[in-house]
Amino acid sequence: MEGLRTILRALGLPLLLHPFRGSITWACQRGLMSSRVRRFLPWRWVLEPFTIYGNGWKCRWSPTGFDAVGHQIFWSGLRKWERETSPVILDNIRRSRCFIDVGANCGIYTVLGCSINLNVRVVAVEPVPKVCQALANNVAHNNLDSRVTILNVALGDTNGTASFHEAEDATMGSLAVDGYRGQRGRVIQVKCRTLDSIVEELNIEPDFLKIDVEGFEHLVLRGASRVLSKFRPRIVLEANPGDPAAAITHILSEHGYGFQNITDGGLERRSEIVPVEAYRNWLCVPIS
Repeated sequence: MEGLRTILRALGLPLLLHPFRGSITWACQRGLMSSRVRRFLPWRWVLEPFTIYGNGWKCRWSPTGFDAVGHQIFWSGLRKWERETSPVILDNIRRSRCFIDVGANCGIYTVLGCSINLNVRVVAVEPVPKVCQALANNVAHNNLDSRVTILNVALGDTNGTASFHEAEDATMGSLAVDGYRGQRGRVIQVKCRTLDSIVEELNIEPDFLKIDVEGFEHLVLRGASRVLSKFRPRIVLEANPGDPAAAITHILSEHGYGFQNITDGGLERRSEIVPVEAYRNWLCVPIS
């Protein structure tokens, strides 16, 4: 069967998939079938394109071998993957005009955002070339090229080049050249830009940012002082234990932002960002 798949790919012909595969992922995503069913089904099912189903919308997803997010969504949809955070991000994209996806990975929030908001413009930023190509594939397969600008760069507080750790876990690449939180991988050279320079170049007015850059969110914010002061975007960012949360708090406080920890009980207001292992994502909103 794998030999046949290889031949079909080479000829550009559609793959022969199991006739019940689509129905099973639909049932799993809707919670009508336990995701534990995957123990009895071919693991390679997650490597072929499938549909992601939402509430009144759907989109196509083209996973890769390193796309851990896509693999999880195939079996459980949006019910388990980032279950506290994804509703907050999608709600903000739903009312956004210009969304910047910093650390876009394979493009899950970019594609979902364009699916739920037909008017949003998205700038998707991903520094690792192979991951950026997967992002571009997902954008193209959903015919979103006219609404999404893809940038194969890292964001920081300077413009130039930077050493970047391409982790074996494709969700954990970072500017920590020794590997973020002990991740294994290799160091590559990437272009580095400030968010201010990108926004000025593209002549856009961002009103929502998602920042997930594995411990270097503070550098992204340092390079976004004009964006923060002029456009006042709402922000969802990640802060893990050990990350420079005090620097994030200081930068955003100077620009009049408040902080809400995203938990399974809802948004909880805090006077500063103090990372906790259970709930790593924060909604930061301009309050003054």
